[in-house]
Amino acid sequence: MVVYPRLLSSSLKGLLAMALVVSVGCSTAPSYEYDYDAAFDFDGLKTYRWYDDIVDSRMADYRKRNPSDKRVREVVGREMEQRGFSESTHTQADFWLNYRVSKQKQRVENITGYGEGFHGGAAAGTYGRGVSLGYSTGPSVREYEDGTAVLDVIDAKTQRIVWRGIAEGRLKNERDMNDKYKATVKVTRELLAEFPPRQ
Repeated sequence: MVVYPRLLSSSLKGLLAMALVVSVGCSTAPSYEYDYDAAFDFDGLKTYRWYDDIVDSRMADYRKRNPSDKRVREVVGREMEQRGFSESTHTQADFWLNYRVSKQKQRVENITGYGEGFHGGAAAGTYGRGVSLGYSTGPSVREYEDGTAVLDVIDAKTQRIVWRGIAEGRLKNERDMNDKYKATVKVTRELLAEFPPRQ
């Protein structure tokens, strides 16, 4: 029985479970965060497998039916290959890769100081009196989506996460397939820029 790996540190416990936001584009430059086990020997890693191919779960089944899964695996695999790692076709591998994609809707209200309706004012001064009248539509509301991406490297022997990269950013409203692919490449490349860690 395979036990799902535990997190590296308590500082990451509040984060969403293992995810990689490479299937969506960001309207603002994503921010990146990394964490890893400094005592782990990354030099011994050569081959990997995808966690979903080893452990059956509802999330794994969902991802395999999602067209973005193929794109994620292809792009991450290319970046891994450039770093000297190869995907194993056998059951055994040095490490496993896992990801998830999540997004959350955000709502921002711009308070203008006036509620909806007519507003007016009167004033008197040295040069006379004045009256003003205006109409306010009330506070404006803007909605957007934030995306979070996490990619985990799991030691196959201990089944513990030894490296984690996180990307977060605001998502674009309109995304075509070409934009998604370019975003996947960009975010993956930047996310894996710190893997393996320089010890």
